[in-house]
Amino acid sequence: MLKHSLLLFLALPALLVASASAQPVTAEGGFRPVEVVDGTITFRMYAPGAEKVELKGEVVAVAGLDSVPMTKDDRGVWTGTISGLLPEQYSYSYEVDGARTVDQRNPGAKVGPRGVSSRFSMPGSPEFYAPQDVPHGRVEINWHHSAILDQVRALWVYTPPGYASSGDMHYPVLYLLHGSGDLENGWIDDGMANFILDNLIAAEKAKPMIVVMPRGHVHTWHQIDRQENNAQVGRVLVEELMPFVESQYRVLTDRDSRAIAGLSMGGGQSLRFGLQNLDKFAWVIGFSPAVLTREPEYPLFADLIAKTKVADPPLKLLMVRCGTADHLIKNSDEFAQKLAEAGVEHTYVRTDYESMWPGRKDDHTWPIWRMDLRDVTPLLFR
Repeated sequence: MLKHSLLLFLALPALLVASASAQPVTAEGGFRPVEVVDGTITFRMYAPGAEKVELKGEVVAVAGLDSVPMTKDDRGVWTGTISGLLPEQYSYSYEVDGARTVDQRNPGAKVGPRGVSSRFSMPGSPEFYAPQDVPHGRVEINWHHSAILDQVRALWVYTPPGYASSGDMHYPVLYLLHGSGDLENGWIDDGMANFILDNLIAAEKAKPMIVVMPRGHVHTWHQIDRQENNAQVGRVLVEELMPFVESQYRVLTDRDSRAIAGLSMGGGQSLRFGLQNLDKFAWVIGFSPAVLTREPEYPLFADLIAKTKVADPPLKLLMVRCGTADHLIKNSDEFAQKLAEAGVEHTYVRTDYESMWPGRKDDHTWPIWRMDLRDVTPLLFR
């Protein structure tokens, strides 16, 4: 079995942002590409030959907009602003004469199967995912061979503080799945999962655990039919990935010490894989899960819900969380209703962040999922 690993001693990504007192980040014309002054974010892009430039992406959706038109000065620098957002890490991209592109002056690249965008972190972003002066875990990039897919596939693994020096101590394991627009690095680079876990463990709010973040797509460079993708990835997880993890890391292998959670596509996968394998997982959580309570998925989940009702022993936790402004909230409402109608014990959390982001367009964003992970992790393995 081919194996190679690289230990990453992670710090925050090199996210380009300037406050009013920061030194200028120079580019053509000597401008700051991203600047935050008194809560207003100014984006600048050099494109002297362009006729139309718009700001797109997560930061725009959170602001309740579809796009932000930008204006060009006599130097060829395009400028657009957004105000009223809470300090957070956000991603964004530009649309230049109809073509989507990244910020060429921002090294904070977000890579996924749908392409590349840029990310930045505002000054004053939440402390719960900031690197604190606490013991830190490690994030390892590892590789496993999948005979099912005839691929060598990447996985990212977080081991808690003290893992390397804890002898033969074994830990519970959380399988944490990414969304359709991300890859296996998503929960680290965008979700800040390692720092969230470090801070919770240091505060004794969460148990030390190993977190496994595998690839949720059959391919990295394009997406196949969701049902087929999930069927193949589910087989890889149970038949190949879990045995690999248990051979390489000191994880507890009893059902009560295994959890599975994910966001969006990964949230739907977590519910699907967890309920398909009630003998292997006692904790099953979906954040903004991509599930359908109608064709083509309804027969699958109807069957899984029926089996979950009579599971012995029952799940320790079955949870669905979704923001009230999320475009998948209707799906989550319907899924939770199906669980309730079947008499399946579960927890459904409709997270309402209206007071935080009034007028927001969509809760289907990383600021929500980072808070989901912060709030759910302390519940696990109790």
